[in-house]
Amino acid sequence: MIPRTFLSRRIDLPSGPLAILMGLVFLKQIGNGMIWSVIALYGQELGAGPTVIGLLVSCYGGARLMANLPSGLASERFGRRRMMQIGCVLLALASFGVVFTHSIEAFFVGILLLGMASASFMTAALAAVADLGTPGQRLRDASFYQAANMTGTALGPALGGLIAASWGYSAPYFVNGLIALAGVAAFVLIPWPKENRVTGPREATGSVRAIAAASAGVGLMYFAIFYARTASNWIVMPLIAQSQFGWDMAAIGMLLTAGACANLVVLPFNAMLSRAFGRVGSIIIAGLATFAACALLAFGHHPVFLWLTAIMFGAGSGIATPTLIAYVAEVAPDNQRGLYMGLLRTAQDFALILGPFFTGVLSDHLGFGYQGGLMGSMVILIASILVFWRGAKSRNF
Repeated sequence: MIPRTFLSRRIDLPSGPLAILMGLVFLKQIGNGMIWSVIALYGQELGAGPTVIGLLVSCYGGARLMANLPSGLASERFGRRRMMQIGCVLLALASFGVVFTHSIEAFFVGILLLGMASASFMTAALAAVADLGTPGQRLRDASFYQAANMTGTALGPALGGLIAASWGYSAPYFVNGLIALAGVAAFVLIPWPKENRVTGPREATGSVRAIAAASAGVGLMYFAIFYARTASNWIVMPLIAQSQFGWDMAAIGMLLTAGACANLVVLPFNAMLSRAFGRVGSIIIAGLATFAACALLAFGHHPVFLWLTAIMFGAGSGIATPTLIAYVAEVAPDNQRGLYMGLLRTAQDFALILGPFFTGVLSDHLGFGYQGGLMGSMVILIASILVFWRGAKSRNF
């Protein structure tokens, strides 16, 4: 029987500028998912082959990677709102530019600008989530941020496919441009709290050595979890499902959807988990869940292990991402939060670029097949847990 106090408890939702920011993140990620759903097909229509299409995708990731840290630093100097506005303006210009492009070279430029725009907006938004909330609500706010991010990302490809089927491959980019213009208007019209911008030299709070150790561990932890999940979801899990169990694309799609659903389901329980085990304990639990998912995928010999793996990957990411964001907001000096969030996103982008590549290389050349690639992820996860735990001890979170 469910206690009456639990049933009567109200959900504490973000409000004011923070709620609006969550809505903008949701819309931005819908647009991001829409353009990703057609990038390969649009490139092919413009005459690109598989190699050039691969370079297009890498170009987007590389642009984000290069822009994350500068965007974080700029958000300290010029304010989060200004950087998010700049991101929306760049996003609109690049999206409308892609609509009217007729060459693969112009498409490259558009994709490059889209990557820079994404970094400008999302890095500043991540820091703004920490700024706009209170210390006691940071994990709640980070969980809502993750929910907005994941839900928008999940809906985007479906909407993009429908729009492209009706009006052509350039249509999702046009809609993405309209979403970006709505973001520009929102930041102009909506009142925003006064921001404390950095006007002089940065002064770190606390022990510089302790902060450096803790932030290095957080970055490695973020990298390891995204490395393992990305490599497994994009490469190993679909290949094992198809080659060992004969699953078709529809079944594989359901498998990946189960992982995304698990990611969302665990978000409301993050605060409870953090109260029970602390920030550090929750993050280590997420790392161990991801490690266990890799082990199940590597050594399981029944389809049920695929479902368990997908669910554990999703749950691990759903616990780790908002808790790490909240942890970084607490570890970072107040006047360097944008920089630290830029570092966090840089670790994520490195994982998205390196994870699939090195997992494929290890699977091909270690002599253990897919297990070799997964063992690489497992080694990185264990190393990151140890480094993170050692660095976090000095922070007492």
